[in-house]
Amino acid sequence: MKIKIFATFSLIISGLSLFCAQKLNFKDPNFEKAVLENFDLNRNGSLEKLEADVITNLFLVQRNITSADDAKLFTNAKMIVLDDNMIPDISITGLPYLELFSCTGCKASSFRAEGLKSLASLYLDNNLLENISLKETPRIDQLTLSLNQLKTIDITTLKNLRKLNIEHNKILKLDISGNPDLQTLNVGGNPMKESDIKKGVKTDVTIFGTEQ
Repeated sequence: MKIKIFATFSLIISGLSLFCAQKLNFKDPNFEKAVLENFDLNRNGSLEKLEADVITNLFLVQRNITSADDAKLFTNAKMIVLDDNMIPDISITGLPYLELFSCTGCKASSFRAEGLKSLASLYLDNNLLENISLKETPRIDQLTLSLNQLKTIDITTLKNLRKLNIEHNKILKLDISGNPDLQTLNVGGNPMKESDIKKGVKTDVTIFGTEQ
C-alpha cells in the first residue's frame, strides 16, 4: 500500500513539474519562431528552459531576426550562426561555452562581446560595423571583420589570435605587437602601408594587402 501511495505521489510531483516548467520569454518573435520549429520537443508551442538547456548549436540564417539578445537564453550553446538577418546592434554576453559566433551580412553597426571565455571563432563580415568591443574573450584565434566601416580596432588583449581579416575597412594603423601567435593578417582595402603596422618581436606574420 505504501509503495502505491509513494508511486502515485511521485507521478503527481512529476506532473506538477512539467506543468510548472519554466517558459522562456523571447524579445524577438522571429527568433522564437525559428527556434520552436526545431527545438520545441514537447510540441506545446513554447520553449522551456529544460529544452533550451540541451541546445548546443543554433543555425538561424535568413529568419528576419532583428535582435541577438535572445541568444543569452541558450546558456549551453557552443555555436550560434545568425547570418543574413538584420540586427543593427549586437551584444553577446553570458555564454560560457560559446566557441563560434557568426553574424555576417546583418547590417550591424556595433558589436559587443563580454565574458565569452570559450569563444575561438568570430565572423562579422559584410556589416556596417563602426565599433567593436571584445572584453574577456581570451581564446579568440580567428577574427574576421572584412567589409565593414571600422576606423580603429584594439586587438592587444587577444593573445591567442592566429588569423585576422580586416579587409575593406577604413583602418589607418594597427598594433599587432601583443599578438605573438598571429600567423596571417589581411588588410587589403584599408589605407595602410606595412610601416603603419606595429609589430612585436615575432616578425614572421604573413601580411596580405598592404599599400605599396
